[in-house]
Amino acid sequence: MLHDMTRRRFLGSAAAAGIAGTMTGFARSAAAGSGNLTAVEWGGDVVEAMKQIAADQNAATFNWVLHQGGAGAILPKIKAVWPNVDYDYVAGWEGSFNSMVKEDWLETINPADVPNLANIPEKIIIRDGKGNIKAVPRAVGGMYFGARTDTAPIAVKTIDDLLSPDLKGAICWPGPTQSMMLQIVALALHAGGSETNMEPGWKLMTELAKSGNIGRVAVTDIDFTNSLTSGETSVGFFAEPGWAAVAKNFPVTRFTKDSNFKAFLYQSGFGVLKNRPNTKATLDFVNFAISPDMNSLYAKVAGEAPLNSKAVTPDNLKHLSFTSDEFSSFVYVPDYNAVLEQQDAWSKRWEQDIAPLL
Repeated sequence: MLHDMTRRRFLGSAAAAGIAGTMTGFARSAAAGSGNLTAVEWGGDVVEAMKQIAADQNAATFNWVLHQGGAGAILPKIKAVWPNVDYDYVAGWEGSFNSMVKEDWLETINPADVPNLANIPEKIIIRDGKGNIKAVPRAVGGMYFGARTDTAPIAVKTIDDLLSPDLKGAICWPGPTQSMMLQIVALALHAGGSETNMEPGWKLMTELAKSGNIGRVAVTDIDFTNSLTSGETSVGFFAEPGWAAVAKNFPVTRFTKDSNFKAFLYQSGFGVLKNRPNTKATLDFVNFAISPDMNSLYAKVAGEAPLNSKAVTPDNLKHLSFTSDEFSSFVYVPDYNAVLEQQDAWSKRWEQDIAPLL
């Protein structure tokens, strides 16, 4: 799952030093109605970034609570106590936010209350069915095609090149539990389909499986990293952490700004909970946190590309920084609800139709 893949680096980091919040359950804000906020964050570099941002302002103090695993793990905890939730904001991504929107747990964000939202790409903002803004994005990671430049048998220029005989055994392909199978959505888009019209993608996936070009199916991030770093394969589709691990020691070309491919981005951001007495203080902090300077700080410390168009993107993340025009040309934002709803059916399709060909 995308969720597992992109947040794995945060798992097991609950022992990060200086965490004031409880690690096992809800921590009720000690001064409800004041600027004392209870915030749920990922551990490791992410909460460290947020603590540094919080230290740069004095309007609010924080009780930090860490996600126990991925962001989805917080959902049953909230559901169990709703509407008496103890969190002022919860950090999340498309998967967890869409579930929270369905439950109607999130405040509607008035852009006037978060002026820095004006510098965030409109296309990535999560809205409900009525068009109301329901979460505030702060940074992105990506899933995309790429190649190890020094070992790839040919220069891959289009998705059609994946079928080239020159790539026999040279492709590392994500297994069905990786990336929410957006890799097959990418094939569908190339062949004229989409996440709601996947037959063109399955047809192309079948051709690719029959070609013999898939030399490794990566079930885990380590499978992907080991395959490319060992030279077993050279071309693939994976998430930023996998490519970043390969790029530490080998030249990698990332097809994130190539009109022949589509990159999928996932955001991290803020979901502001309803039924809390600190809504204004929370929104003020969220606005501060996505300001150009603080968004730059977040990117530098947390290792995710900033979304504020006026923020500074570190050199090692510039392949995930897009102007508005680039965003429109190179990035595809799927209907994540449609993607999530089809996971079981797509997994069965993979096992029945694709796996036997590999």
